[in-house]
Amino acid sequence: MIKRTILFLGFILGFFFNPSSAQDKNEITRASNQSMHLKRKLIKKFHLMLKTFDHLTFETYTPRKINLRVISPSGAIVHESFIKNAKMTWQFDAIDSGIYTVEIENLSFLLNAKIDQIITLNRYPFHIGAPKDSIPFSQAIARTKSIESEGVFQINRFNDKNLNIGPLDKGDTLLFSMTGVTKRTPSMEIVNGSKELLFSNRRSKNTVEAVIPVISKDSFQITMISQAWFGQENKFCVERITPFKYVLDTNLIPKPIVYDTIPIDFLDTTIYLGAVRDFTNSNSEKFTFNFKADTSIAFWSVVFGTGVQYEHLMAALAESVTTDSISDGVGYADVLKNYVLGNPLDLIFKKDQTLISEQTRNGQNITIASKKSENFEDITNFTYDNVSIIPSSQIASKVQMKSGIHFALMDDLCCNHFLFFKNEDKNLGKKVYVKVLLFRVKKKDDI
Repeated sequence: MIKRTILFLGFILGFFFNPSSAQDKNEITRASNQSMHLKRKLIKKFHLMLKTFDHLTFETYTPRKINLRVISPSGAIVHESFIKNAKMTWQFDAIDSGIYTVEIENLSFLLNAKIDQIITLNRYPFHIGAPKDSIPFSQAIARTKSIESEGVFQINRFNDKNLNIGPLDKGDTLLFSMTGVTKRTPSMEIVNGSKELLFSNRRSKNTVEAVIPVISKDSFQITMISQAWFGQENKFCVERITPFKYVLDTNLIPKPIVYDTIPIDFLDTTIYLGAVRDFTNSNSEKFTFNFKADTSIAFWSVVFGTGVQYEHLMAALAESVTTDSISDGVGYADVLKNYVLGNPLDLIFKKDQTLISEQTRNGQNITIASKKSENFEDITNFTYDNVSIIPSSQIASKVQMKSGIHFALMDDLCCNHFLFFKNEDKNLGKKVYVKVLLFRVKKKDDI
């Protein structure tokens, strides 16, 4: 029993302590180790909270005669087996989500039954936090290990010990250890908020260890049951391990410009570039922008990219900001998607940091220096995903890139600005995406 626990401990620590595995793995294994004495003619009942397609394996051993039953949420008996002085393995996949009941019945009229059981649950998919670079505003959270509770206690036959732990978050790991100081450790059980029996152990002269991965936010109750008349002294420790993960930091997401300007979609297009050897589709395209005739434009932004990563990032960002937009009651999803893909810390808009706009004889004189990132690249041309991109000199002086997306925040309204795309791949066609958003100065009539 202890060896199995130690091996499982190694597996869990390897899973949650490895930064890469915490993101690459999309399946979790939870093994409930249960060792118990069942009184004669007694039926032990406990629950399993399962989701559709959860895979379970029951490994049950007893030197006596018992019945094992698994009952579905609808009350139907999914499985029943008679076990007599043997080890039995049984597997099944949950069809319905809900509370399953497990019953273990001691069939002896005279003797207690000693039972060892491991119930292994495999859940897929299982994700912790956001995938790396799934959105431009995710940040890494390092793993931690902390002590939730520890101490030395004594219990007797009429004074069980209960510990309430949590709540712990999804992806955390609960570690419990107990050592008998004067006698054997008492019998014990660990259940979660859904009353699932996650660990049980008979009295033992060895250190008792339990490793429990948290598959959803949950609290736990640890119960130690003494059968000693004159008490027994024990030492325990409960620890919590949090995994390495990426999370969305909403504090980094800039709010829209709602005080000074009105956003206008100028261009939103997807263009297919043929391969070099494609004689039916052109492998190049040029986009030209000229706004000098429109003096109501304060500034503009251009976002462009190519490849699957660009599609995924923009889709993830659009989904997250649309949700925020609905909850805030402000329709700014389109603004966020296109304008704030720069350094988030430099693009936060507050009432006391509104855009400076000033009407002059020569047209618009717009100052946005306080909102622009300074990490510009001096780019004349570059290649991404086998697509050569040549921006005009004005755009090139302000091009930035984050998470595979190129963008430029522009206040230069003169001249012809352009982006030239050329597919250099001889065999594969490519999609390129261009979006230009204009920000017009808000007039009194717009209020």
